[in-house]
Amino acid sequence: MRKLAVDVEKLIASWERDGSFSRKEMRAAMVNKKWENAVRAVFKDAAQFVLDHINAVYVVSGEQGATLRRFDRSRSEAQDAVAGVTGKVVAVYSDDSMVRSELDNRQELLKMKMHEQGEQVEALRIIPSTRDMKGRRPFALANEESRQQSASANRPSVPLSDEEFAEVSKRVSSVEDPLVRRALLCAIVADEETKKGQRGK
Repeated sequence: MRKLAVDVEKLIASWERDGSFSRKEMRAAMVNKKWENAVRAVFKDAAQFVLDHINAVYVVSGEQGATLRRFDRSRSEAQDAVAGVTGKVVAVYSDDSMVRSELDNRQELLKMKMHEQGEQVEALRIIPSTRDMKGRRPFALANEESRQQSASANRPSVPLSDEEFAEVSKRVSSVEDPLVRRALLCAIVADEETKKGQRGK
């Protein structure tokens, strides 16, 4: 296991040197993949519906988790939800109230599935998405069908051209693990499509 960790560190360092990815992007892709695995294990057949309505996932410290603001609740009520938490907090932004309710009902199972993947989280914060956050789709499948749906949906992202998609695929092709490669591809495609939409191209 230690050899794998060293290899991952070397890989990330090489990506940072050639400008392909930053450590922050790599960590975000790993968190997204662990969250996706947890949701798929807990929600089974309904997992893709749940993932389609999740706009962002962050793992933050307990102190940072306490300062995350829910605009539909008072600041004191929102802070009480993670009061006294010293470990990691998973902050999940969702644009659908039914999905938020289901995540809340299954948060202990989700935390357990995150623990099984090595992400020791103490609390789960489920937060309504607002403004531009609603346009993010980090768990959209990286294929032609999802890119077409992305184009027709009412969100600021613009699908990548075949050439741009091929370039992103090439950037992640050196990742040997197919699950990590797919998660990284999905995250980068979603990010590039959002940036492209914001540029208005």
